[in-house]
Amino acid sequence: MKHTIGRHRRLYGLFHETGTEKFRQDLVFSFSHGRTDSSSELSDLECDELIHHLEKMTRKEHGPTLSGVDYKGQQQRRRILSLCYNIGWVKWNQGKGKHEIDWERLKGWMQKYGYLHKPMNDYTYTELQRLVKQFENMATAVLSTPQTPTK
Repeated sequence: MKHTIGRHRRLYGLFHETGTEKFRQDLVFSFSHGRTDSSSELSDLECDELIHHLEKMTRKEHGPTLSGVDYKGQQQRRRILSLCYNIGWVKWNQGKGKHEIDWERLKGWMQKYGYLHKPMNDYTYTELQRLVKQFENMATAVLSTPQTPTK
């Protein structure tokens, strides 16, 4: 481990507190600039930056952050991501051995069909309510459409 046990415990406590446990590897990968997706491999500086980022999330749950993301709407964004798995908007990640969201497809849908035609993270809390309903309606239509087998 490249950082202290105390930092590591704080980091995992914040993952739990912010509800980002499922996205832990993606966050670590981002904060290590693509070097690793294992939190134990983070340097002290990288770990401190990630802790600071997660601490800002806990303090700013009721408004936008400096990056413009409204963390109050995270549960609604997670609903959309969950629906992506349900309707099959996923890609197989050979390296991780699991399915992941097909981000290009989701971004394309948001730009073309999302009612404000902007990226999901740019929607405010109140705008997300309508977007989630729109995405749920689309998912219901996709799931209720009979699929024809391909030859």
